[in-house]
Amino acid sequence: MSYTMIEQVKIRLKQFHIDDSSGSDETVFDSKEENPLLEQLIEQAKNDVISRRNYPESYTQDQIDEDVKRYEGVIVNLAVYDRSQAGESYMSSYTENGVQRNWVGRDSLLSAVFPFVKAL
Repeated sequence: MSYTMIEQVKIRLKQFHIDDSSGSDETVFDSKEENPLLEQLIEQAKNDVISRRNYPESYTQDQIDEDVKRYEGVIVNLAVYDRSQAGESYMSSYTENGVQRNWVGRDSLLSAVFPFVKAL
């Protein structure tokens, strides 16, 4: 089964349930009020990938769009990461009642995105 990027993000964030009332186990996505935020995070992540790729000027928008599809998993990971950080913007450390949280650096999620380079 193929899901859109926003559906993949919602699955990772557990914003869905299975409706088996019709016997077909249909996936129903919840928290629709979060869709604009998630769409914005996906767009931001996509732009980060495009920026990291550093496409040559000769690339058309169609070529860029086709290439970005290869990084769908990275884009979903970035959107989930960014959503999980909501409310904790730029926090470097968190400890409460003996619970300590540390986050992986966001740039490590972009490590699979290699830029185009020019030979001098």
